[in-house]
Amino acid sequence: MTELTGKRALVTGSKSGIGFAIAKRLVQAGAEIILHARSDSAEVEEAKMKLAKLTTQGVSIALGDFSDPNSCRSIFEKIKKDNKPIDILVNNAAIQPVCALADMSSSDISQMLEINLQIPIMMTRYFAEYSEKGGSILNICSIEGLTPAPNHSHYASSKAGLINFTKASALELGSKNIRVNSICPGLIDRQNLDKDWPQGVKSWLEKAPLKRLGAGNDIANAALFLVSDAASFITGANLVVDGGMECVPSW
Repeated sequence: MTELTGKRALVTGSKSGIGFAIAKRLVQAGAEIILHARSDSAEVEEAKMKLAKLTTQGVSIALGDFSDPNSCRSIFEKIKKDNKPIDILVNNAAIQPVCALADMSSSDISQMLEINLQIPIMMTRYFAEYSEKGGSILNICSIEGLTPAPNHSHYASSKAGLINFTKASALELGSKNIRVNSICPGLIDRQNLDKDWPQGVKSWLEKAPLKRLGAGNDIANAALFLVSDAASFITGANLVVDGGMECVPSW
């Protein structure tokens, strides 16, 4: 029931990291994929080529700089010209700068809310507007939307808002046969993470019940389930994929 043959999916922020892992898993399940990136680059082309080797379905690129909210409409207008609507939207693109509240400027706050919250809202709006037969939307949030970390107050707020938007849009779009769900990843491993943030990685490994960092595939597997027919009666749900960290006592 997680077969996606005949489906077309758009994954934002998908040239690397969690976004690429999700795109790869959807391709492996049979979906035609549209990779989104802010601008063209060798990394984007490399991601496209990697996915193209895994499928006979199409792999294309949608460029759009989300610092401009009008890029959301432009992306969907281009998709509409293909005469092939999308069935799945994964709102993954986000930013995560670290900044103490005392040092935060209004532009810092605006940029965070625009990229992490306003853009998924607008992408959801246009998906619903252009949708012909319904579909599935998945918002990639964060465990910080549930439990904030120091110096991440604007990031945590944006992800908390996205979790609630998931529920609000599921309520409105159910009548259009559009399901909306979200995932809150825990700490996901990446190249040199243990060198860039050794204390954070050490603390996580000591506390997490499963005693490991997450991997992109952990999020991708959860994403595949939620966008597939296996989750056809699930909407407005938030799935925490964090190795059990949410269960850890805070005292």
